[in-house]
Amino acid sequence: MKRAPQVAGLLVLVASVVFCAQKNPKPPKSPPPPRSEARPAAKNPGGPGGGRAGNVPGRVNNPLNPVQRFLNMTPEEQERVLEKAPPAQRVRLEQALDKWNSRPAAQKEFAYRQYQALTKLPPDRQALIQRQMNAFNKLPDERIKPVRQELIRLLRMPPEQRAAHFATSDFAQKYSPQEQQILKDLSTTLPDDYPLAGK
Repeated sequence: MKRAPQVAGLLVLVASVVFCAQKNPKPPKSPPPPRSEARPAAKNPGGPGGGRAGNVPGRVNNPLNPVQRFLNMTPEEQERVLEKAPPAQRVRLEQALDKWNSRPAAQKEFAYRQYQALTKLPPDRQALIQRQMNAFNKLPDERIKPVRQELIRLLRMPPEQRAAHFATSDFAQKYSPQEQQILKDLSTTLPDDYPLAGK
């Protein structure tokens, strides 16, 4: 398990660089075009952010994780991040970028629309969504499908119907207190235009 320290270091690096890059945030006009440089293929990189969501069906992509933020930068911004990265971390970032650029254009556009929808929110709402998406992705494998299906049902409901549903015994019996909080927070905080597969 030698990868864990490298991944942790990568996230810290990207988070700090992203923070610096966003001191003067400018909304991106369009998704960054695929990079043409050929680099070594990634080894077991997981999802676009190197997380568990890419390995287990039904887990959600978290557009606000540091690596996904890096992937949604312009090529020029990505180059500046890569120039500042230590060699080992640069390799990890380049591998994540190569995996990202190998995806179909429709998948990248879908993830980019998710990112745009969330970055328009106030910081406190972004933080809540990021925290609860992470909590959702850490649920046991057997709980991912039912909780995701319930989240999609809730997102389709009008706000008043959703609030009434939270008070039902059925909701309380089917989901643990942690799952209930995840469902409440995500279904009431995600923006109406947030794209989610199956929604």
